[in-house]
Amino acid sequence: MRIIFLCLLVLSFVNCSNINKQVEDKLKSELENIIKEVDIPGINLAIVSSDEVITVSAGYSDKEKEILMKPEDIMFSGSTGKTFCAALILQLVDEGELTLDDFISKYFKDEVWFSRIPNANEITIRMLLNHTTGLPRYAFDDRIWKALKENPDKTWTGEERLSFIYDMDPIHPAGKGWAYSDTNYILLGMLIEKLTDNEYYEELSKRILVPNQLAKTYAGNSREIPGLVPGYSAHSDAFFIPEKVVLEDGKFAFNPQMEFTGGGIACTALDLAKWGAMYYGGEIFSEESKNEMIKPCDQKTDLADGAGYGFAAFVWNDNNRISYGHTGFFPGYVTIIEYVPDLKVSIAMQWNTDKKSTDKSLHQHINDIKKVLEN
Repeated sequence: MRIIFLCLLVLSFVNCSNINKQVEDKLKSELENIIKEVDIPGINLAIVSSDEVITVSAGYSDKEKEILMKPEDIMFSGSTGKTFCAALILQLVDEGELTLDDFISKYFKDEVWFSRIPNANEITIRMLLNHTTGLPRYAFDDRIWKALKENPDKTWTGEERLSFIYDMDPIHPAGKGWAYSDTNYILLGMLIEKLTDNEYYEELSKRILVPNQLAKTYAGNSREIPGLVPGYSAHSDAFFIPEKVVLEDGKFAFNPQMEFTGGGIACTALDLAKWGAMYYGGEIFSEESKNEMIKPCDQKTDLADGAGYGFAAFVWNDNNRISYGHTGFFPGYVTIIEYVPDLKVSIAMQWNTDKKSTDKSLHQHINDIKKVLEN
């Protein structure tokens, strides 16, 4: 990575553009190795630092039509979208609208569905953000995917999503364990709408997307997303969808609105890398909120690479180099975003398949990217 940062210092001796071209060529070669090793269609990679932007594409966005992947191509980003939801919550904390240790009963106790949520009266905002509520994962219910097959245009309410966990036993007592669950962020999204009296994506656009010029970041609430490239699902039978998840008419196989604040974003890798620097660098909320966000919870996670978990933040420690980020899965796509604070570098990588490597985690693939940058 230092080759990028030292570039300006050695301008009188080396042509910086030639260095950048060499780095881009090496990165493209690394992406092509991933494509070959994992047998996937294509990859987009973006790297953002304070004075440098690199975008590299490899493989195909549409393998049947042999259309090459391009940096401006859009993909669903899965659970990396939780970072946007967490950012709005932290902004509301900064504004005094709530505190991290508020019980959610303060806001939802009068709702008819509230008492049917496991651990309902013991859950705090903090627990929702760091997945320590014990709430089961609503999206793992086959009935959801069967409903989408029968009605791919279905629009979901928050209560409908939550209904799949009504009256279930909690995974663990509230605050006494860790279990990743999209349900936590569905509740956070509903809370944002309640506190702002505004639809979530409108609030997100007003607070973050427009002021920060994330023009290639789209709400994942429509079957027609501008610039969306086909994704290829290795789990089409489980989701009752075709392998190629963008149909010939350009529509996604089902309404992605079902994901809501559990993810709910489609974007370019470049926009995601820019956003990673803002979120994990703490640019859009207070320093106090940033410190809360990057602090891993006390409970041990089951995440790959021994990662801890903060607020929409994987916390990796590789030989005492800390990095923060998140992975994302959505039918047909996988994504990772990673921010390295000591270098102030943000890296985002998108694959247009939900097939994953059996030998390496996405974080390990990013570590290989870092080696290319540092050599």
